[in-house]
Amino acid sequence: MMKKKTKKRIRIWVITIIIGIMSLAGISYPYFLETYRNYYACEGVKIDRNKYSVYGIDVSSHQGEIDWQKVSKDNIKFCFMKATEGEDFVDKRYKENYLGARNNNILIGVYHFFRFGTSGKSQAQNFINNVAIKHLDLPPVLDVERHGNYFSFSKANEIRKEIKIFLQEIESQYSIKPIIYTNVEGYKRYIDGYFPEYEIWICRICTEPQNDHWSFWQYSHKGTVRGIKTKVDLNTFNGSKEDFIDYINKFKAKLL
Repeated sequence: MMKKKTKKRIRIWVITIIIGIMSLAGISYPYFLETYRNYYACEGVKIDRNKYSVYGIDVSSHQGEIDWQKVSKDNIKFCFMKATEGEDFVDKRYKENYLGARNNNILIGVYHFFRFGTSGKSQAQNFINNVAIKHLDLPPVLDVERHGNYFSFSKANEIRKEIKIFLQEIESQYSIKPIIYTNVEGYKRYIDGYFPEYEIWICRICTEPQNDHWSFWQYSHKGTVRGIKTKVDLNTFNGSKEDFIDYINKFKAKLL
């Protein structure tokens, strides 16, 4: 009987501690539940293949070793791959994924995961030090989301300030405006009304985006693609195949 009571007390204490940590990080249970429902509970949107005809994926080291030859045969035209994060992190499979995709004629874009509470300038320098933009097919991407930043206590205006610095540093270096990746919650909290001149890559899992203010749409976290052993994010381009070719050519022309 005493053992059961002890276990019960331990469970209560563990739950209390978890809730306390979430509260300190500004994460309420309703917020956590809503985030789960919006971005992880859904299998993904069933795509209108007549409306959207260009498909791609985004990957990081979490996908493990990828057979890019098989990926290329699964109607995957482009891939955004993680290059850097924060001030000094480099994805351990970035170079491997880059070479694999390049050798199998998959168009390449790369992204930087933005760390809240950290210098935008230092983060931009990490990206610049590790990415040769002239070898890309798609504009560089800044990934802005609260997921992965739960324990940052930075205020939204402070985060936006550092986002702006990051974007300006990249533009100064490359003369290219990056794309901003975010989900619906991140867009409303950090992006909407502050960065209108930037393209958006939107994560919206359960429903189709409600407006056309996006260039790429991440519509599933649970995709299956030949050559990738794990689940993978699926994306589409906002336009036809001809529009996509034109989009690529315009980007590459800016690099000349």
